[in-house]
Amino acid sequence: MLILKSIHVICAYATGLGFLFRGILILNHSSIAGHKLSRVLPHVIDTCLLLSGLTMLYLWSISPLEHQWLLAKIVALFIYILFGLLMIRWGTNSRRQWIGLLGGLLTYIYIVGAAHGKSLLSVFGLV
Repeated sequence: MLILKSIHVICAYATGLGFLFRGILILNHSSIAGHKLSRVLPHVIDTCLLLSGLTMLYLWSISPLEHQWLLAKIVALFIYILFGLLMIRWGTNSRRQWIGLLGGLLTYIYIVGAAHGKSLLSVFGLV
């Protein structure tokens, strides 16, 4: 179980760093952002993150409906994906790209804070 959780945590941090790195590349109009590895690696990491998370839910018999912080993480994940799409696909200008990057990073920080504190509001220092 510890290995599974470690994989999940490593993938979680890797996806955040990858998002930041890719956002910087996109904002700087770097050709590296369009490189095949830059496009494929995030999907591999995110798939490992999702599979490890779902496996932990199953093995530990945890329901997102019973734990508000977990449900909040799932909702925030969809918001994070939308900000990523805004930055990468729908970012026709630098303003949209910046909004996508900053919104995605703030959402990512919320997700990590909720996970660490097992609370809806832990990222805000309220719990």
